[in-house]
This record gives sequence, C-alpha cells and structure tokens, in this order.
Amino acid sequence: MPDSDFDAEDGIAAAQRQLQEAAQQAQQNRDRAQQLSADVERLTGTARSRRGEVTVRARVGGRIDDITFAESADDLTLQALARLTVQTIANAQHDAMSSLAERGAELFGAESDIAASLRSDADRGFPAGGPQAGGLSWT
Repeated sequence: MPDSDFDAEDGIAAAQRQLQEAAQQAQQNRDRAQQLSADVERLTGTARSRRGEVTVRARVGGRIDDITFAESADDLTLQALARLTVQTIANAQHDAMSSLAERGAELFGAESDIAASLRSDADRGFPAGGPQAGGLSWT
C-alpha cells in the first residue's frame, strides 16, 4: 500500500508541475502577444522605386505615412508615375507586414504558427509589386 500512496503523490506532484509550467508558458505567450501588439503601432516599411522617383513609408495594416517624389518623377508620364506609385506603395506595405512577421518570429520562434500566419498575411494581403503580384488586375 505505501507504494501506491507514493505513486499517487508523485502523480499529483507531476500534474501540478505540468499545470504550473503550462501557466508560465501561457503568461509568456501573453507577454509576447502584448509586445507584438505594441509593435504594430511602431513598425513601418519603406520602399523606393528602382530609379528613386518614388519613396513610400507605410505602416502595418497598409496605412501610408509618407510619399515622396524626386525631381526625376517629372520625367514620367502621369500614367507611368501613377503605376510606379502604386507599385511602390505595395512594396512599402509588404515591407511593413514582413517586418511584423519577422518580429513575430523573434518573439514566438521562426517555426511558430503565429510567425507562419503573419508571413502568409504579408504575402497574400500585401503582395510585393502591387495587385498584379497577388493575382489581381489593375482597373
């Protein structure tokens, strides 16, 4: 009988340790999630057109903070400048979302579900290169 009492006590102690470890892991995940949430407000992405006519800074979620046109943009037709601007915006938005995905990988691990989901969101929701890169067409 004493052996079965000892086994039961060991089982209870092991279960308590597992619960305590799970609670600690949950708290760590909560802290990481709060950090990532705060990072959403501060992370930006920047893109510049190949020849530097357009530079864009965007935030996570797609909001544009700044668009700058170099003097060389005057040499483009309005249609070409519009297309280049839209492409550069898309690249900046993708860069911002990719920064969030990288931060998620730092906090939760590169192979974590959260990091994978954020990478997928960046690629699907904000494809680099604009709507054509995501399978959409210009209208």
